[in-house]
Amino acid sequence: MLRHSFSELFRSASLGRRGLAQAAAAAAAAAGASAAPEPPVRRRANTPAVPLSNFGVPPPVHVPSHIPRPSYADHPKGHPRRLGEDEFAERKSAPAINRMRRACGLAAEALQVACEAAQEGVTTDEVDRITSEFVISRGGYPVGINYFGFPRGLCASPNEVALHGVPNTRQLESGDIVNFDVTVFFDSAFGDCSAMVHVGDVDEDAKRLTETTYQCLHGAIATVGPGVKLNEVGSFCQRFATEHGFSVVAEYCGHFIGSELHMRPNVSHVPNSLSLELQPGMTFTIEPIFLEGSSPAVTAALEDGWTILSQSGGWSAQWEHTVLITENGAEILTTA
Repeated sequence: MLRHSFSELFRSASLGRRGLAQAAAAAAAAAGASAAPEPPVRRRANTPAVPLSNFGVPPPVHVPSHIPRPSYADHPKGHPRRLGEDEFAERKSAPAINRMRRACGLAAEALQVACEAAQEGVTTDEVDRITSEFVISRGGYPVGINYFGFPRGLCASPNEVALHGVPNTRQLESGDIVNFDVTVFFDSAFGDCSAMVHVGDVDEDAKRLTETTYQCLHGAIATVGPGVKLNEVGSFCQRFATEHGFSVVAEYCGHFIGSELHMRPNVSHVPNSLSLELQPGMTFTIEPIFLEGSSPAVTAALEDGWTILSQSGGWSAQWEHTVLITENGAEILTTA
C-alpha cells in the first residue's frame, strides 16, 4: 500500500510510476549526452542538514479554533478529502478565481515574511513560527500543519535539501541558500509559492544556481497560455536546465490547485506525455527544482518521512508560483 505524504502527492500520478521513472532516466540521459564532463560537485563548509538527529523539531504554533480549517486539519492522519473526477483539470468560476486571488495574495505576503526573517543565526524553526503567526493573524491556516502529518507550517530546505525540509533548530549560516515553501488556506482556497534566500556571503556558484532556477520558473510561466499543452512546461524546464549546466528533479512536480492543495493533474518539469490543452480558468503551480551537476537523482525521504536530499550532495534551488490561465496568457496569482 502506498504511503501518502507530500512526497507521494508530488509524484506525477498522471504519468504513472513507471512512466515517471522512464522520464527521469530520459532526462538524465539527455543531460549527459549534451553536457561536457564536469568537475565533482562543490563541497562547502556549511553545517550539513543531516544527520537530522543533530537538530530538534519543536511543535507547531497553535491554530485557534476560529480559524477556518482545510479538510485534513483535524483528520487523525491528516488526509484531505477525496477529489471528484469532475475536478480533474478544473476550470475555475469567477467567484472561485477571486477566492484564489485572496489566498494567493496572503501566501505571497507570508513568503515575504519568511524571507525577511531568514537571517544569519536564526533557526528555520523561528522562521516557521514567525510566518505561521502572521498567517493566523490574517485569518489564514498555515497549510503544512498536519498535512498528512507534516509537523510544521512551512517547508524549509537549506543547501543540499532538495525539498520538504522540516523547520528545526539548525541555525542559518553565512553562505547558506534556503528555500521556503509557504502555502496558506484562506477564504476556502489554497495559495502556494516558494522562494530562495541567500544568507550572508553566498558563493557565486550558489548564486548562479538560484538565479538560473528563478529564470527557469519565469520562462516556464511565459510559455503557458490558452491552447498550449501542459507538457510544454516540462520540455522547457529540462532544456533550460541542461543549457545552463544544471539538472532538474523529475520525481516531484507542480500540481493543479484550488479548493484542495494537490489537485489533478500534476505538472511535470521534465519531458512527458501529458498533452492536456490549457484553458482559461485553470490554476496550477510551476515549481522546478534544480540541482548542481548533471545528476537529477534525489534520495528517498529520510527518517522523518519528509526530508529529501540530492544524492550527489550538490546544492538545490527551487522557486514556485501559482498561476492562472487567462484568455491572453498566464497570470501569477502569488504576488503580494
